[in-house]
Parts: sequence; structure tokens; C-alpha cells
Amino acid sequence: MTYTRGTGHTGRGRQMARGAAAGTLTGALVVAAGWLCPEASAAPAAPAPEVPPAVTATTLADGDRLEVLPGEGATQPGFRIVSQDGGPAGRYAYALSGDELTVLPTGRTGRTTPTRADLEPRSEQTAGRPGPSGRLAGLSSAPRGGTAGSAATATYPVTFSVANSLQDTSSIMRVWDSTTWQPYDVEPEQFALRGTASLPPGNYFALTVYGGYNQPNYLLAKSFKVTSAAVKVAFDQAGAKETGIRTDDGSVTRTTAAVSASLPNGQSIGYAGSGRSKVFVTPFIASGSALRIHEVQGRKGATPQRPSPVRYDLSHTFERTVPADPVAQVRQADLAETELTVRGGGQYRSGFLQTVPNTPYGGGVYLSAPVPVAGFLTEYVTPGRAFSRIAGYGTHTFELPDRTLQKGVNRGESVGRAPYAPTGGKKYVASRLRDDLNLYGPFSVSDSDGAFGRDAGATQSYRLSADGETVTEVAGKPAQSPVSLKLPPGQGTYELVRTVTRDGETPFSRLSDKLISEWSFTSGTTTTRTDLGLPDIGFRVSGLGLRNETGPTPSRVIATVNAPDGTPRLRGLEFSVDGGTTWTPIPVVGSSATAEGEVPVTQNTRYVSLRATGSDERTGTTVRQTVSRAFAGPAGVTLPPRTAGATAVSDVTVNENKPLVLDGLAHGSSAMFPVQFTATDPSGIAGGSFLLYQGAYNKPDAVLADGTAHCRPVDATTSTCSGLVSLAPHTDLGDNALAGVWKVAVAAHANDGQGVADQQEAGAFRMMRKAVLAAADAAPEPVTAGGDLTVTSRLTASDWTDEGYAAYAGQPVTLQFRQTGTTAWSDVRTVTSGADGSVTTTLRAWKNGDWRWAFAANPAATAASSAADHVEVK
Repeated sequence: MTYTRGTGHTGRGRQMARGAAAGTLTGALVVAAGWLCPEASAAPAAPAPEVPPAVTATTLADGDRLEVLPGEGATQPGFRIVSQDGGPAGRYAYALSGDELTVLPTGRTGRTTPTRADLEPRSEQTAGRPGPSGRLAGLSSAPRGGTAGSAATATYPVTFSVANSLQDTSSIMRVWDSTTWQPYDVEPEQFALRGTASLPPGNYFALTVYGGYNQPNYLLAKSFKVTSAAVKVAFDQAGAKETGIRTDDGSVTRTTAAVSASLPNGQSIGYAGSGRSKVFVTPFIASGSALRIHEVQGRKGATPQRPSPVRYDLSHTFERTVPADPVAQVRQADLAETELTVRGGGQYRSGFLQTVPNTPYGGGVYLSAPVPVAGFLTEYVTPGRAFSRIAGYGTHTFELPDRTLQKGVNRGESVGRAPYAPTGGKKYVASRLRDDLNLYGPFSVSDSDGAFGRDAGATQSYRLSADGETVTEVAGKPAQSPVSLKLPPGQGTYELVRTVTRDGETPFSRLSDKLISEWSFTSGTTTTRTDLGLPDIGFRVSGLGLRNETGPTPSRVIATVNAPDGTPRLRGLEFSVDGGTTWTPIPVVGSSATAEGEVPVTQNTRYVSLRATGSDERTGTTVRQTVSRAFAGPAGVTLPPRTAGATAVSDVTVNENKPLVLDGLAHGSSAMFPVQFTATDPSGIAGGSFLLYQGAYNKPDAVLADGTAHCRPVDATTSTCSGLVSLAPHTDLGDNALAGVWKVAVAAHANDGQGVADQQEAGAFRMMRKAVLAAADAAPEPVTAGGDLTVTSRLTASDWTDEGYAAYAGQPVTLQFRQTGTTAWSDVRTVTSGADGSVTTTLRAWKNGDWRWAFAANPAATAASSAADHVEVK
């Protein structure tokens, strides 16, 4: 995984580290693509470390992976959960206590047990430099499982249980001294709602969380006292009440939610993530505590493939007292309303928006819900509450500034506007300590509206030269990682070239495939860490569409030189429409730091690249910055297939060329199937990728999976490339209309770095619902010769919206007859299934025999035949 370092975050006076692929966030628990983020105190930006800290990984009971990342300086340790099959991480109960995180999966089938992880990982890499603080802000500094007072204090056994519960599952239990809020360990019993502790005399407050797959989730509280004897403590499930937030908009329903109890010492325990399970809590009163609810709601029937165009982002806190009816009621008219425009750089697809309310208690879980890309999202938000936000799609994430909206209509925002480029001034760290040049620029794809952005799939390389001779080179490093280069001792003038490379053939992001920064600077040996203040250049283009495309009229380009603590000056601006082979100067007007000019774009232009030069007049440092494919021309929107060199792909198969029939899968359950193709090139194959989609490639109805194909050489020129797709139909599809023919796009890249085969319709496969016909029912029985006979049945198909089977309406179903003494079935007539899936017809009966209904397979559903009904004719 990619290590991400803490960076200043707009509007919050604290530091965080945020990742691109899975959204790693310092102090973060990714739950169904959501993140837990404890509050941190303000701290100045730390210099880039010489090496990235180590990652501690733990496998959870359900097979998902918990990764703990160390913090730096005043930043907090981080952690995230990565799904084992690439799908949603599910629903989790969690508890933050001291330096320990406990995680309990509750959103998957099967028995699971809690997993504990230390939030203070150590490694040899971190020795000799500032390491993690070892504490989450606001948490008690007492050791886990410690006792208040002297070691001689007597303790007494305490047993915990849950009354009035029929569940047989694991739980997380925690207990605190309700005067000092010193935490104590509770040893849980596996697969049972019981636990034990040893406590000194005092007054205590205990909490437990538990739940099961598609079952209610519980957060129960209990106060009790220990005197001079053993104590039995029983949480009462029967006394728990449903909690949540309700609106007066009947068209929306909960998408995801987080519910947690927060204690005076900053520790918390609760639930987060997706799933249909309700949460029930015990009403309680505890000074300094709170019940925090964050709920995201969207249109009923929306799915990840067809995101809701409306998002309710609601937050409510019950201070000190959890009432008997812990449900908050809100009216749409009392909320803040705004619109978010989410722009893309290629194929239309789903993205995500993740938010967390900032509270005085610190922390919270980033909740994630799909959003349309490129498209518009109407938001209704709890007014007067600050929210932190992250948006993205694929491997991209953009950090939006913290936002507090007021009741009523608020001004809208845009995220993802091109050009994507390394952004701004002090966000790029370049410093020298003795003869080490430390470089750190994680925001490789920030948008032109100022949202800092990352691409987890991007790589970077550096070349350092002096007097025209290469001093050192580094290649193939993750773009988000810090890099350290060795400089010759003494004073010198250097040329530094940083190249960030992205996969420009990714269907959803064809822009900014290569970002080149070239600096010339003077530096000498230092005894203290010295910031070199390297300048950079930002670009902005007016009049771009939702996919960052321009029309045939000239586009206006604005370039700005950022020189930290210096005197910036823009010296030149150019554009290219042939990938940088030729460059044309842009006549510009403007100030010494900023200038703008027009770029003529013809109808057949696919992409426009930009290049600008500038300097810091105070230091003499110069910079030239190039953005390949800065924005798309009119022809670039169509995203035609691309072939270069002799690279070719063939023999594309999905599910071994068999229809994929999805049936009998409960919510959250997944089907696994392979994708495979052959790739060839004279130089060999470096790698490949695939995309499964429905509809038109440029504007698909749905995108099921896009991923890396693992290519294994067969010989020097040929490789077999394959990948495994995990599909949970209720979660990933959620719409029966998506059954039918899906297409396969594949791409392969040659070892020589030049050859590529990008085939948008390289294959197809059928994704089918299982059809079922109820047993035929003929009446009356027996029937008089020549009399009317009515034969009925009902056609259903597996339901991807809800569990079970749903009516399959509007389908042709054929009545068949087999005369007694024969084996062959004959078609009698075909009828169309009704709205409830029923089929019925009346005809005259003349012969003894069997009647049945038959449904022929179509691209969306399997064939089906009903059980026959024998009829005697009198």
C-alpha cells in the first residue's frame, strides 16, 4: 500500500494524511469506504521524512485486512480496513480505547471475532527521527487494563451478560470508572454476549456493541457499582430503542450511517458503514458523554451503478442524555441546500463523496456514498455544522475544503476541473539537510479549483544533474511517497526534473497522463534543514464541459507561478495538440506572476497539452512545468480505441465463456468469476487491464469492474492476462434492469513502453437472472370433452434489488401439451406475463395429457419450465 504523510488541511487547524486509493486518513478507519478521524491539535508542517514509516497489517476474522499507519510529530496513528475481495468493506463495530483499536465485523455472513490492533507501531525505519505521538487526541493516557490507585488495591470479579437477546454472536465490551473515566479491559467470551473483568471498588459505566449480518445492531449502556464483592452486570437488550435521523422527504432512505457513544476522555465505541441493519441504543445519562449520529441518505432505488442525484448529509448529537426516543426529526426546509458539480476526465461513471461532521468531541467516521461523474449532485446538509469532505473516482481523491452551510440555498461548488497538475507553493516540500535533498509532493493531480488531489496509481521519477552531468536518478516510486537524493558536498547549481506518470488509457481518466516539473536552483551544504522554496506553476482553463472538454472556439488559459516567500514571474506559455511533439507559443497578457491567452482548438483535436516557464526573481530559481493532455478537445470526448506498435489482444473470455447466472445470493454475498485474454508484442507484455460495462463505452449504463490484469508470459512475445472479479449483485448492481449483455474492454502495454492495444469492445458476456415458473395449475379437473380448461402459472426471476424472486413481467411464456402415452411436448399458444408475473390462458380440452408452461432464455434470464399438471378429459 502507499504511505501517505500528514498535510495541513484547510479550515481545521490540524494535520492529516489522506490516501488516494482507499482513502487512507490519519486516525482513520475505512468502513465501507469510510474513514474514522480523531481530532488532532494544530501543528506546523513537518519536513519530508527520509524514508516512509512501516505499515502494520492484521487480518480480521472475516478475511479483510486492518492496516495501521504510524503518525508523525503531532499527527495521529492511522488505520484502515481493506476488503479481501475488492468490494465494500461491510459494516463494523469499533472501539477506540487508549492506544488500542478493536474492530468487529458485523456486515458479513459467518461468525467473526473482534480483532485488536496497537495504534503505536514501531519499526527500525522510524528510529532516530520523530515518530508517532502514540496517543489519539483526547484519549486517556492510562495503560490498557490498568487499575486506578496502587497495585495493592483489591479487585473483584465482574461478569457481563446481555439479557433478553436471542443472538449468539461476538461483542465488544468496555468499562470505565465513571468518576475518573479510567478505562478497564473486559475479556469477552467468543460467540457469546458475555465477558469478565476485575475491578476495584467504585462507580462504573459500561458499553457493549454487537450485531449480526442483516440483523439489528445494538449499542447498550449500563451503570453499576463495585463495593466489596463480585458483581453481575446485565445489559438489557429489551430496553434499547432505535436511533437515527428522519426527514420529511419520503423519496429518500438511509445509504450509510455512523452511530457512536463518545465519552469525556475522548474514547468512543459504536458502528459505522453500509448495511441495512438498524441500530438500537440504551437510553442513558452520563455527564460529558454524547451519542453522535451521522447519516447519509439518497433516493430509494439508487445503486452504485446509478447513483442518487440527491444526498442528505445529516448530523445530530444527543448531549449527555440519550432520550427514550433517540430519533432526530428534521425537515428539508430547515436544511442547507447546495449543488456539487463533479467533473471527470474520460468515461462517465460513478464516483464517491465522503464526509464527516466536525464535532467538539473530535473524530467521526467518513461516510461514503456514490455520486455521478460527470454530473450534478443536489445536497441537503445539516446547517451550522462544519463537515470535512473528500471526493473522487477510481484511484483519484480530491480534498474539498471544510464547509459550514447556513439554512437555505447556498452557492454551489465544482470538483475535478482540469487541468490536473502539481499544485501550489508550500504544498511541495523540497529541503536540504547536510547533503541530502528531501522531496515530497503528494498532490500530483490537484484540480484547478484548488482541491488537492492524489492518484494512488501514479508513479514518479527524478533526475538530478549538475553542469549537464547526471548526479543521480530515481524511477518507479509511488507519486505520494517522499524521496531523498544525495547532493555533492559544497555549493552548486543543479537541474532537477520530476516526472509524474499516470495511466492515460484508464477509461475514466484520460487527462494529465504525464506531469513534468523542471527546476534550476543553487544550493550548498547545510547543518540545519533548509527549505529550497522551489516554485511551481498552476493552470486554469475557462469554458470546459463536464468531462473537461472544450468546443471548437478558442479556450482561455491562465497560468500562475507560485514562489513561496519569493518574487514569482511567468516567462512563457505554450500549447501542443500532438502530445508534445511540437509547441506553439500563446500570446499572453497579465501581471508578472499570472498571465492568460487563447488556445485555438480545432474540431478534430483530441487533447491539448500545456507548458509554462517561470522563475523566482529573488532566488534565481527557474521552473518549467508541462501538463500532457491538460484538457480534452471535441474529439477527445469520444475516447476512440488506441493501438500503437504491434501490440495485440485476443481470446477474451469472461466466466470461461459461460453465462454468469446470479441466483440465491443474500445481501452482501459475492460471486467470483475470472476475466482472461491473450496479449502479444514482439518486445513482450508489461501489463494489462480490463473493464466490464453495459451500454455505450463513452457513456455506459453501468461499470461493473475495472482492474489490473496479471499477465504471465507464455513465451518471449505472448502473455496470458487474467483477473478475478467479485460481484455482490444486491450491493454492486442493485437493479434488475442491468441483467443482459455486458461488454468487455481490455488493454495491454508492451515492454518497450511504446506498444499499446486498447480495445473497447473486445468481448461480451451475459449476466443473467435465474427464471422460475410455478407449477402449472389446470382447472377444472377433470374436464368435460370440449369444455373450457384454464391453465395458470407465475413467472419470477431472482431479484437483485431485494432477496428472493420478483415478478418477471412482459415476457413471452408458451403453454405446452403432451398427450398421454407420448413423450413429445407441443407448443399450444404463447401469452405475455402480467405485472405480477402471472400467465393464464383458457382453451378447449379434447385429450388426456399433461400441461406445462415454458419460458425460453433471453439475454437477461435463464430458461424455465413449470412442473406439469395432468388433466383427464371425460
